[in-house]
Amino acid sequence: MHHWIELIHGEAQRLSQPWHVNERLWQIWSRVGRDLAADWSADALAKLAHCSKEHLRRLCLRELGRTPMQQVTYMRVQRAAECWKNSRDKLATIADAVGYGDAFALSKIFKKWIGCSPSEYRANALDA
Repeated sequence: MHHWIELIHGEAQRLSQPWHVNERLWQIWSRVGRDLAADWSADALAKLAHCSKEHLRRLCLRELGRTPMQQVTYMRVQRAAECWKNSRDKLATIADAVGYGDAFALSKIFKKWIGCSPSEYRANALDA
């Protein structure tokens, strides 16, 4: 069941992506993805994009359906889920790697974005 949900989720993500990717956004999110643990802020992202925070917010909402900071959170949670599913690392280790100060903060945001706790997620991944 878990694999079917992941398959459907992946396909929905693929279909929700724009046909053309804004080069500026692609460069920003590539940079963020290489260093998720950095202390990303709206100001830092706008500086990377060479535009104002408001312009970047509008671009992200139009292209991704999320604000820049929501995109950072999305990327962090996706990476955490990947690490959590594919490794035996402790949640605190993964939290540090994706830019959260502690396991509790990651667990809380993980549940909000993924829909289940990290332990439930790992258990479902192991059952599948």
